[in-house]
Amino acid sequence: MRRRPFGKSGVEISALTLRLSDAARLGVLETRDLVAAALRCGVNSFQIDAVSDATRQGAKAAFATVERHALFVTLRVRDQAEASLNEAFAALGLDRADLVLVNDPRGPVLPLGLESALRAARGTALTPGLGVATRGEIDPGLLAHEALTAIACPFNLASGLSDRQRLRDAERRDLAVLGEDFWPQALRDGGQDLPRPSLWRRRTDPLAGIGGYDFLDETPGWSAEEICLAYALTEPSVTSVCVTVENQNDIQRLAAVVERELPDGVRARIELARFSAQEREKAASRA
Repeated sequence: MRRRPFGKSGVEISALTLRLSDAARLGVLETRDLVAAALRCGVNSFQIDAVSDATRQGAKAAFATVERHALFVTLRVRDQAEASLNEAFAALGLDRADLVLVNDPRGPVLPLGLESALRAARGTALTPGLGVATRGEIDPGLLAHEALTAIACPFNLASGLSDRQRLRDAERRDLAVLGEDFWPQALRDGGQDLPRPSLWRRRTDPLAGIGGYDFLDETPGWSAEEICLAYALTEPSVTSVCVTVENQNDIQRLAAVVERELPDGVRARIELARFSAQEREKAASRA
């Protein structure tokens, strides 16, 4: 599994991050086996977005099989105080998280309880980094936070100018980026929710119909999901792409994509689709 630098921390993490959430409703043994399979594939980055005992116990059992320094663990939180953070660490068999990722914070400051927890850990060997997960703009006050080391945001085939600008801004600030939503629902639905040229333009512009994503399901040896993941991995400012799966076969299959190169023909069609989407976005902004 390829590793990438995590910002300017000096740490390297796997190109894939396995995100564990309660939505999967996995039992203790299922979670343990899933994490163990990821470890065997070379994944060392795990994001815990779960509060269920089953998920945490399963992860704890798998984490116990490797040295702590071999793991990079992100704890995704909402409004959590110091006590609940410590409880989460203990439930996972850890003394700390490498990154505390705040989910969609509002305004220029962190929730009071979380700020207190980070201050309590600051200056010790157990100080976690701070990350912000968002689909929108990050308040300048949070961007200036002294502990900020990472952001988590969407990046995929359909990402527009604003998503790409967010990546460029993170790169300039030496922030690590956890890429999310690599296989967006719009593409899973066959692109039905993506913007299309108007009927008038389709009648008058012979190029208006090109640049779609139909090829995602027509590439031999590749699934649409695998093409989307491979594309997200080509973005150099993305440190690691977050994946959510429910079984060992899927994590093994996606881990194999990290070592594959997209066919040249697919690359060309991706760029054509991206260019078409950008032109529609620009036209919409001028309207």
